[in-house]
Amino acid sequence: MLATSGVIAQDSQRVEVTGSRIKRTDSETASPVQIMTREDIERTGKTSIQDVLRGLTSDGVGSIPTSFSNGFASGSAAVSLRGLGVNSTLVLVNGRRMTTYGLADDGTRNFVDLNSIPLEAIDRIEVLKDGASAIYGADAVGGVVNIILRRNYTGASIGASYGQTGKSDGQETRAFGSFGFGNLDTDKFNIFATIEASKQKNIWSKDRGFIGESDLRSLNYYDTTNGAPRPYFSLATPTGNSPYGVTRDVPVPGAGPRANVIPCDASLIDPDTGLCRYNPLVEQEIQPQIERFNLFTRGTLQFSPTLSAYLELGYFNTKTKANGTLGANNDGGVFNPGDLTNPLIVHDPMILPAGHPDNTFGVDRVLLYRPQELGGRDQTTDNEVIRLVQGLQGSAFNWDYDIGAAYIRSKLKNQNFGFIRYDVMQAALNNGTFRFPTSLGGPSPTDPAVMAAISPTLENNPVSTVKSIDVKASRELATLAGGPLGLALGGEVRWESANSPPVPFTETGDIVGLGFSAFSQKRRVVAVFGELNAPVTRWLELNGAVRHDKYSDFGGTTNPKVGFKVKPIDQFAVRGTYAEAFRAPGPAETGGSSFGFTTFGILSQGNPNIKPETAKSYTLGVIVEPIPSTSVTVDYWRVERKNEIVQADPNQIIPAGQCVNACDGTGGRPNLISQQVNGALPGTFIYYDATGTIATVTGFTRNAAKTDTDGVDLEARHRMSLGEIGRLSAQLNWTHVNKYKRTDADGNTFEYQGTHGPLVQSAGGGAPKDRATFSLTWDRGPFAVTGAVNYVGPIKMIDHVGEVSDTDGTTVHNGNTGIDYPDNGSGQLNCGVFTTSGAIYNGCKLPSFTTFDLFAKWTPIKNLDINFSVQNLFDKKAPFDPYLVLTYGINYNQTWHQQGAVGRFFTVGAKYTF
Repeated sequence: MLATSGVIAQDSQRVEVTGSRIKRTDSETASPVQIMTREDIERTGKTSIQDVLRGLTSDGVGSIPTSFSNGFASGSAAVSLRGLGVNSTLVLVNGRRMTTYGLADDGTRNFVDLNSIPLEAIDRIEVLKDGASAIYGADAVGGVVNIILRRNYTGASIGASYGQTGKSDGQETRAFGSFGFGNLDTDKFNIFATIEASKQKNIWSKDRGFIGESDLRSLNYYDTTNGAPRPYFSLATPTGNSPYGVTRDVPVPGAGPRANVIPCDASLIDPDTGLCRYNPLVEQEIQPQIERFNLFTRGTLQFSPTLSAYLELGYFNTKTKANGTLGANNDGGVFNPGDLTNPLIVHDPMILPAGHPDNTFGVDRVLLYRPQELGGRDQTTDNEVIRLVQGLQGSAFNWDYDIGAAYIRSKLKNQNFGFIRYDVMQAALNNGTFRFPTSLGGPSPTDPAVMAAISPTLENNPVSTVKSIDVKASRELATLAGGPLGLALGGEVRWESANSPPVPFTETGDIVGLGFSAFSQKRRVVAVFGELNAPVTRWLELNGAVRHDKYSDFGGTTNPKVGFKVKPIDQFAVRGTYAEAFRAPGPAETGGSSFGFTTFGILSQGNPNIKPETAKSYTLGVIVEPIPSTSVTVDYWRVERKNEIVQADPNQIIPAGQCVNACDGTGGRPNLISQQVNGALPGTFIYYDATGTIATVTGFTRNAAKTDTDGVDLEARHRMSLGEIGRLSAQLNWTHVNKYKRTDADGNTFEYQGTHGPLVQSAGGGAPKDRATFSLTWDRGPFAVTGAVNYVGPIKMIDHVGEVSDTDGTTVHNGNTGIDYPDNGSGQLNCGVFTTSGAIYNGCKLPSFTTFDLFAKWTPIKNLDINFSVQNLFDKKAPFDPYLVLTYGINYNQTWHQQGAVGRFFTVGAKYTF
């Protein structure tokens, strides 16, 4: 990732750098700030802001890729600085807040969707990598991403690009343009607009080798095909529901013959189970279809050299279409918010009655069915964001001021297709109005009206808004030995509103396999802040800031920040900061609830008594310029977050040694229990289905004790002249995480760095210890070429470091998947994934992942730029991730290895400036 940090740079122009409200000539502050210019962004070859920002090495566990289209927040993308969560990373546009996405990550965490920010309008991006609640208020626990759009523009430009993978799919077309007129110096006004539109086509999993395969025995793993023996279970319990329809005896699960309702070719019959085999991943995709349209306009009117007015208007629209696997008629428990004392409905298996015309057994049979006639469980989202900002800027009485008012609204249309209403389908089976096709893919004999009732279009329309009035002013108080003593003061009033109604019928527990999420909140925030920057001597600079926020629903909080920079010589500086931060609970964490799925259901209920999070962050770094045109920065960082708000975590709810599968009373739990688990967390429950297997775990959002994470950032830069053959510039960015420890309210500590955890924050993506990028650019006259290397470190295939085995010493328990695995005899779990022979899979480690990108630009004539890029030039393949097969039924890691699933991607484009 190319970036510019402004290392020991001097400029006569006074600018405001993210993390401070005081303008300065030295862009290197006490805080670590990474700056990406417009040119830097272009040289990445990336065409969306989410791809650019997720390439930051400081983006850690919990970030959201757009490819994760089967999650709660489908159609969105977000970053998680320092791995502290998308709701602990503050995203600003021109120093002001955006509104949150209509859907919450995992139904709990509210965040800003990066898809709602236009790439073409960006001037630069500044990333503050330490706490900043003293400057910007809540949410800035992990850091701040400030996306700075153009302030004025004259002239006109148009451009377009086209890209596709090496397999000729995933096509992306993009067109953009800018137009502006009016010179502020002579005309006293400027008006400009930028517009861009793009469309990215989907990529099917079935076109990417093992990623779209359910039979994974060639990878020394299990066969997860519908109709095959279920991994870790007996041959009597084949894998899951099937589009051929599987029936079995009612009284005792696994007893008696199993048979398909819809016949199949003999070549498709599994020799062990006698059932038809079907690969459920053929309907799944690794990349959804995305359409974007963004319009940004700004007008500036200068009344005098000391007073001007501005107006910004943005319209940002993102449409996604995600294709999912076939729906199922049996999928464990569903949420029943009407009775919070017994909030789960564990549906009995659906029955194919004895009298049904397609039942050839003459007795009631359990039915396990994925109706292909309904199509996949697909989802479309249409998100519209409107951003209006107006204000006055000027200077008076030696103060520079900015007074503004903003209104930002996000309105989402969210539609789901192919899901089954349990009660309606069971009724249609009972009265015989639902009939099965005579062959897979054949016409459905069921009346279309019955099918529409069984699987209606499910739509909800979340809306979130932010309205604010703010004022900030700064001035020089005196002249010190090192420069002017600067003061900044300001205040803000903000009204936040979020309303996300449930998807229809999920609130009554009638939709099979679709999670529940709903929340609503309104609040007002009033804040005042102050900042002081004191260059005491030429070599010593001190600064401090404090901010007080008062929330209408959580009271007041005061947060300070102090920093220093010691620069004894121009070639060397030491800097450091201490900051306190906080995050008020989001609407989904207080009054909302969410119900989702891994291998079983997980219910996390909102808690109105939840407390705000608090945090302390520390940075200490050095800046070295050993020779001209070479600079190196090394920053140690640490964040201690207390009262951390966490949703229900199955790894903590399900005790080690707890029976999870085929429990019959002798395994420690009777069938169909719904009582609170002895010794477990307060308010937590474990629910078993009729087979004695865990169907659902429940718990409340709660304040855990703390998270303690620290690490090191390295940035190195070098520029050199090659004489007549051009110039070279190189940059290295590396982030290493030393630890990522989370301690729960009961004093249990879990170390997640380098593992696949924590599941409740990362969706199983994990927390790699290391991320790095290296780029090398050569430019000469009309030519410029950039090569970039992207590295993600290995990840252990365990929930966290130090998981212990069950007490009997023969199995190990994975709390995130609910499965007991064979123990290696050591009495401690050192892996969560095993091969078909019971050996540890691949040394229990997901390997590191490295890709190479290439970007080239040619200016053949004045004002015309032609560019070409290749992402993943050597077509590096994503490694197989069996941990995610167990937790989400996905064969690779979408968070860190998405480019390896997409494969080599070519883009060619052109831009002409008039």
